[in-house]
Amino acid sequence: MSYYLILDVGTTNLKAYAFSESGEKLKVLSRRTSPVYPRHGWAELEPLELIEGVRKLIDDMLSELGKPEGVGITNQRSSTVIWDREGNPLYRMITWQDTRTEELVEELSSKFIVRFGRILGKTFQLASRLIPKIAETKRGAYIISLAHVGFGTSHSSLQIKWLIDNIPEVKKAVETGDAFFGTLDTWIVWNLTRRHVTDYTNASATGLFDPFYMKWSDNIAHIVGIPRKILPEIISNDTPAGELKNYDVPLLTVIADQQASLYRAGVREGSMKMTHGTGTFIDINVGEKPKPAAPAVYPMVALKTKRKTLYLLEGMINASGSAVDWLISTGLMKDYSELGRAFEKEKGSDLIFIPTFAGLSTPYNHPEFKGALMNISLGAGREDIIRALIMGLAMRCSEVISALENASGLRVESVMVDGGLSQSNEFLQIIADLSGKRIIKPVEINGSACGTFMLAKAVNEKKDPVAAWRKPEIERVFEPFENHEMFKRRWRETLKKLF
Repeated sequence: MSYYLILDVGTTNLKAYAFSESGEKLKVLSRRTSPVYPRHGWAELEPLELIEGVRKLIDDMLSELGKPEGVGITNQRSSTVIWDREGNPLYRMITWQDTRTEELVEELSSKFIVRFGRILGKTFQLASRLIPKIAETKRGAYIISLAHVGFGTSHSSLQIKWLIDNIPEVKKAVETGDAFFGTLDTWIVWNLTRRHVTDYTNASATGLFDPFYMKWSDNIAHIVGIPRKILPEIISNDTPAGELKNYDVPLLTVIADQQASLYRAGVREGSMKMTHGTGTFIDINVGEKPKPAAPAVYPMVALKTKRKTLYLLEGMINASGSAVDWLISTGLMKDYSELGRAFEKEKGSDLIFIPTFAGLSTPYNHPEFKGALMNISLGAGREDIIRALIMGLAMRCSEVISALENASGLRVESVMVDGGLSQSNEFLQIIADLSGKRIIKPVEINGSACGTFMLAKAVNEKKDPVAAWRKPEIERVFEPFENHEMFKRRWRETLKKLF
């Protein structure tokens, strides 16, 4: 059987998809990982267990369907592992959820060179309002971004520094030149091919990469104290990473999960997608010139091929699927099917639920804020709370969409969605109403796997991935219907009271 094997590697789930040449999903296999939480705020994975799980998925799929045309890998970004020349991990993999580097964030953010960069960035930002062309130049966009892009606990740069400072085996291997650093994709590729590589999309999410000059950042490496020799080679998304050892199968492409989802949504400037997972990631394709950062809006590489580079701006909501899971864990709701019932009433209550369980991100950037339920009265019931939470999530999505439009200078008419919470038609309709955008729901809501398949197929057929892109099959389109002006006004008034 002719098919493509796509590995979708997340923090808690490993999945293997078999796609036919025409894009039909033939089979899905999955395995759970075993995250480790040794201390409050720490989140780790066992690297050897993870790669064993990946190999088991490959073996199971090949035993059922035979050898594929090729393999593609898409993965959750911003995890860190360091290993030696023999392939022995020197510590567990630190995942993106880990916050152990909070003190390092404060320490490095207070350095003179970082503070000076922020001042310089703000100065250029003010100047760009008078001379807009400043922001259109590579150097201008880079300097303006210094005002808004700083260190974060999810950045591999700080995770590497913590490992060097706290794990003797890591420090020794780095000093002797025997250390290899990688994000999740790099670790998997090294084990399957023995090549030490990553791709541009994953590199651009490490906090170590300069998306304006398309290379590892010498400035950040110097500030953090990371030797360049431990960093992997960066390859384009249409460059095969090698052959899978013992399988005689080509590894056609590697791409980060959010970028794979954006590729599936479109390759034209202004294409936007919204992925509803644990959190919600919203990305806009800004074309072939990188745009400067804005408050809690981050520039990254969307796609890098041999012929061209596409860039994106990304905003996020820290808790969306996890917020709905909270409704279930507290007994307010049994499962996702109950979301629709909360919208059966003709009119809801005046509740305002700001569901920021893990901080208020784009465009406010208040990581310390943990959410609020306002205007509650004795008349408020279970369904009112459910409805208020979904309305709050939809409003946050609308705010992030607006922030990305303002930061990019682009206006979008439609947004493609994917991810688990996209199963709720009521949620998608409210987003359409509040944002004024057409919300497009494809038949297959795993955008990362589908995008990686499309990319792998283009690479295997030696086609330009941008020219080979095809529109996915659409299940439903949600048109803006009601503007909810009263709700929007109460939302804005509530935020003014809180900040």
